[in-house]
Amino acid sequence: MDDPTQLRQQILALQQRNGELENRLAQQAEVSPLDNVLLRRVHEQLEQRFDQTLAERRLFIELVDHSLANVFVIAPDLRLQAINRTGRQTFQRLHGFCLRVGDRLDEALAGLPQPLQCLLPLVNRALAGETVIESVAFDGPPYRRHYELRITPLHSDERPPLSACLFAYDITERTLEQERLREAEQALRQAQKMEAVGQLTGGIAHDFNNLLGGIFGALELAKPRLSGLQSDEVSRLFGIIEQNASKAASLVQRLLAFSRRQTLLPRATDIQQLVGDMLALLQSSLRSDIELIDRTASQLWPTCIDPSQLESALLNLCINARDAMPDGGTLVIHCENLEMTPAQAQRLRLAPGQYLHLRVEDNGQGMPAEVAQRAFEPFYTTKPLGQGTGLGLSMVYGFVQQSGGQMHLDSTPGNGTCVHLYLPRAENLPPPEPQSLPAPPPARSILLIEDQAAMKLVISELLSEAGYDVHAFASIDRALAALRKGLRPDLLVGNIALSDSPKGRQLIEMNAALTPGCTALLITGYATQTLADHDGLPTNIEIISSPFELKALLERVTHILG
Repeated sequence: MDDPTQLRQQILALQQRNGELENRLAQQAEVSPLDNVLLRRVHEQLEQRFDQTLAERRLFIELVDHSLANVFVIAPDLRLQAINRTGRQTFQRLHGFCLRVGDRLDEALAGLPQPLQCLLPLVNRALAGETVIESVAFDGPPYRRHYELRITPLHSDERPPLSACLFAYDITERTLEQERLREAEQALRQAQKMEAVGQLTGGIAHDFNNLLGGIFGALELAKPRLSGLQSDEVSRLFGIIEQNASKAASLVQRLLAFSRRQTLLPRATDIQQLVGDMLALLQSSLRSDIELIDRTASQLWPTCIDPSQLESALLNLCINARDAMPDGGTLVIHCENLEMTPAQAQRLRLAPGQYLHLRVEDNGQGMPAEVAQRAFEPFYTTKPLGQGTGLGLSMVYGFVQQSGGQMHLDSTPGNGTCVHLYLPRAENLPPPEPQSLPAPPPARSILLIEDQAAMKLVISELLSEAGYDVHAFASIDRALAALRKGLRPDLLVGNIALSDSPKGRQLIEMNAALTPGCTALLITGYATQTLADHDGLPTNIEIISSPFELKALLERVTHILG
């Protein structure tokens, strides 16, 4: 497409020449054959120029209007010079009204302080000649939306910007996916840290067990030998030693549970019956101002687990809940069958399948996020010195993991805490160890030749957002130079006019020779044009007719590079 300024000058020159010929015709009675030929030629050139200009403008307007991006063109006085269909629909959906050409941006957004305060400074920077790229978030139905704003000044020759072109891309899904990825990475780091701590505590626990074994053995040997010499005081001291050694052994057992190295005796267990048998014990461990509610469902699947260790885990969870409700409250035990989907399993780092979902929920004080993140660590406690070992939750966590399940904690300050246990159904095999995801394939490279800056920007942004490595050039010479310097694209995208010029054919043929199998996707404004109209070109060429939606172009590129 020609430069608009040059195009206008050429059309004016043709119109002037046409006028001169018409004046000559008006002054002469007879017209020479040469003047007739010149007049027809001028008329044909003028009509051809007008048709070409209208076709190019129509193509560009259709392309922008069907873009997935929100496109706005803003004049220096902040009036909208253009807005595409996506932009109008987005404003209608988020804010309940449509922006229209001629509206002043500051007046139209007067009732929307958040977009107004965000957009105006960025637009003013672009109108001052700066290219601006920013990520912003706007509140709107059904949830907060995230956008990437790219604002480019539009110049004419060397004059100040005539307007600012704003492309707003909805990156909500990408942002949410990045947040999910960060959460998954954080969970993985936490799991790796817990694994390292588990290995450390497991080794320490075994060493302590050896030391405690020596202590208990020495006591057993000493007691009969000193039986005739013991006084009441000595007997009392022996009792203290035995009592504290037993407490130390219990702590070591919890460390082994956390490190998943304790000896378990799993068997098929009915959780509803187990909880029912424990209600009296659990109630006696609570205070009278705490109501205990059993909501375990009937006809639960059996789970293959060590029942005594599960009883110990439930008791620990209920005692923690009691301490989190100093002013009383409600403690509820839920259990239900759960068919875990692949998405749920991925979040919990488990294999999809059938599980028992056991929950212990209280309406107590809850935990801040920084406490909840460390709740499963051994020896971590927020209780005063001497009132807790910090091994209760870590023991439950280790026991559940060793049993092939998973443990998750939800807690908010002031809104209580819910501890989730996911225990595999008895028929399930233990889930496999999580494996790292395969590395994504390298980005495919695309060579784009487009002499119109706006078109080049639109297509480049579309393909770049889709993850392709786009090398965009405004001229064939620059594209040829890039090939000579070593660029080896997987796809060439350009206008069908490439095939009509010697250099364009050279570019297509050179690219096909340097990268065997590389396809060229050529854009044509003629719906009926085919490769048969362009003899002598390589066979690996495809044509896409315009106007087209950007989605269609992206689908075509994806199919070619599939």
